[in-house]
Amino acid sequence: MTDKAQPTRLSCGGVRATFAAAVLAAFAVTAAGCAQSPTGTAASKPPTPTLPASLTGEVSWRTCPNSYWHKNADAAFKRNQADCGAIQVPAVYSGRQGADLPAFSIAMMRLRASGKTKRGTLFINPGGPGQSGIDQLQTSNFPAKLRQAYDIVGFDPRGVARSQPVSGNPIRCTDELDFATYWNGEDSPSNQSEADLNKKLSDDYANDCIANNPAWWTLGTADVARDLEQMRTRVAGDAKLNFLGSSYGTTIASYYLRLFPKTSGHIVLDSVTDNSPDEDTSALTRAKSLEAQVLRLVDGYAKAKGMTRAQVQALLMQVRGWGDDNQLRGFAGLKPFPGSSTARLSSEYMFTHGIHVLTYYDSETALQYFTEGLDAVRKSKWNGLFEYLALNMDGYDLESMYKAYQNEAGYNPTGYTRDNSYEIMTMVNGIDRDQRELKTHAEQDAFDVKYAKAAPFWHKLTTDPSGFKYYDDEPGNMWSWEAFKNDAIPDPPKNAAPRTNTSGKPVLIVGSLKESVTPYAFAVSTAKQLKSPLVTWTGTEHAPLAGFAHSCLNQVFLDYMLEDSLPSKGKTCSK
Repeated sequence: MTDKAQPTRLSCGGVRATFAAAVLAAFAVTAAGCAQSPTGTAASKPPTPTLPASLTGEVSWRTCPNSYWHKNADAAFKRNQADCGAIQVPAVYSGRQGADLPAFSIAMMRLRASGKTKRGTLFINPGGPGQSGIDQLQTSNFPAKLRQAYDIVGFDPRGVARSQPVSGNPIRCTDELDFATYWNGEDSPSNQSEADLNKKLSDDYANDCIANNPAWWTLGTADVARDLEQMRTRVAGDAKLNFLGSSYGTTIASYYLRLFPKTSGHIVLDSVTDNSPDEDTSALTRAKSLEAQVLRLVDGYAKAKGMTRAQVQALLMQVRGWGDDNQLRGFAGLKPFPGSSTARLSSEYMFTHGIHVLTYYDSETALQYFTEGLDAVRKSKWNGLFEYLALNMDGYDLESMYKAYQNEAGYNPTGYTRDNSYEIMTMVNGIDRDQRELKTHAEQDAFDVKYAKAAPFWHKLTTDPSGFKYYDDEPGNMWSWEAFKNDAIPDPPKNAAPRTNTSGKPVLIVGSLKESVTPYAFAVSTAKQLKSPLVTWTGTEHAPLAGFAHSCLNQVFLDYMLEDSLPSKGKTCSK
């Protein structure tokens, strides 16, 4: 049935910091009652910019605005131990295009070291592109020894959340058009008419978003790394940069290490993104890992329910068919469910996207939600849990909308709040690297055959059974296409830059053996490029270090941050 009908769908490479646990718990009760990777830009090291006086000087730390506080902060986070600040950075760092664009104000939150002797400052970023380091700071349960020794600073990269241009409009696409793309198109068109409708929705969204965001192309990771250098000098002074980046945050770390090796200190890459020039091979690597993750969920459900793998796969295909035939119920959709005064029409995209979101989780948590969601769909065609997971991943807070559904208070088509993480993700990916799809139709078909071989069940689950094929005239990332069409915007490079480490010492790299968001092979490759040891987490979760839930990983991290010690030959952690 429906889909977020945009010109491209890319893996976000970083999950939102916190799901609303209370709402997910409510879904479980209701259910029982009812029923792609960002990579680096090839660029030489720029000259050190001479910044205007207004863009220099130390940070003035002050009481944080109320709007900065996270409603689901970790229990260990204390507001009275945190303060906030901001610096201004230029939209561009050289005399190229965009010199007339307003500066960005980069928002930061600092958690002050709790010990008597401070070792330094640690900057953090959770990924995305598009995720908030300020939110991450508040939702993380940092090891006590780290808290004692370091000020920890979370920041929102340029364009993200609280870090916006100092004048004009914030970086953002229109909420109503964004929300409509999930519901008014067709997930997997079965004819040309449905494909044409998707194209119109995509064009309406793209044209509006491009017109409203003239500075979108200044969000690239190279300038984020330069912003990080400005933060280092204005927060930590002469001290070297200490940085923990997860998922896309490892892309920021790699850029910084290449551009500023002499000021790189303790650099940690947790669940590493890919920078291979062979995008097809990388995509197939992700496909194989994704297939394995999905089959682990299938097998876990089969074991719990006394079913076979084939039976659960058949059930998932049946549910997908229900979505295609307008039989799935939810709470967020724009169209009412026929015959119901409260339920809304859901879709097969919400079902499959919700499953995909679960591949970011550790296996136990993922299986719990998968089981609850599938039980509800199986019993009453209620797709609400998968719908919530899918939209939450793309930046939507649906708590008030869901409560209105629970209380039969009536449907409000704007009863949600939304951050700008989805558009930031596609903008950054589109300017960091040329992500236009330039294959011929025959080449696209040939790649589809390879993808189906790499991920046979996932390909089947997400492909319309009609076999209808459609080809966009500008396939791939819409922002890459816009950059090449607009002479005022620099063209994205064809390939990512090689990852280099000339700092004189190794960095810490963590890879999750069985995850699919940033497959383990990416960490292996990056460890070789950066000549650094690889610490292997044997589980399935994405960004396993940044959750600080595993004693072995925590100890490796603390040894590095406090003792300057790394396992020279790598290490494997399973607890």
